[in-house]
Amino acid sequence: MILDRYEIRLGPLDLRVVLLHQKEIGVTVNEEMGRLLLIDAKDSPEMLLLSALFKHCHDTDDVLYLRRESPSNSDIFIFNGAVTPLNRKLIKEIKWVLNRSKSEEIIDLNIESSEDEAFWGKWESWKYERQLRINGDKDLVLLNISKLGLELLTHSCAHLAFSYAGHSHFDRYSTLNSPELIIRNIARND
Repeated sequence: MILDRYEIRLGPLDLRVVLLHQKEIGVTVNEEMGRLLLIDAKDSPEMLLLSALFKHCHDTDDVLYLRRESPSNSDIFIFNGAVTPLNRKLIKEIKWVLNRSKSEEIIDLNIESSEDEAFWGKWESWKYERQLRINGDKDLVLLNISKLGLELLTHSCAHLAFSYAGHSHFDRYSTLNSPELIIRNIARND
């Protein structure tokens, strides 16, 4: 898949932002009353794309911006906060710059068509606890994820694409004040 990458300079920060439109990639994001964050993918191809996006963020430290098309959905920014510390003020500036600029680079995202089951063989759940920090409201969600959190979401999304699990809850991997994250493969979520 071909993606547009924007290079943005905000004060001392040099950021690389990958902008995607939720409607175009078949992924929607909804925040519900401060308690739940739902990331819904239409089916397995969209879930594999989501897995590839988390892996891309892990490998490059790019900021992912999934822009909503519907006022009932939420914009979401996904980033590694240890490398790229973002807050609402910076997000507002990023959105402003993106609306007035053209992408500077085109990147080719490799989407795996299989699940790496070896990951689960060395799984130790305690390593992944508190690796997701979620802050959001109905219009904007910030998903601040560590490298381990990105690894967890990459493999969990791939698993959701190939299994009939349908959805996965990530509440135990989030900080105490974060809403519960649920990622769903809508076509397989009975």
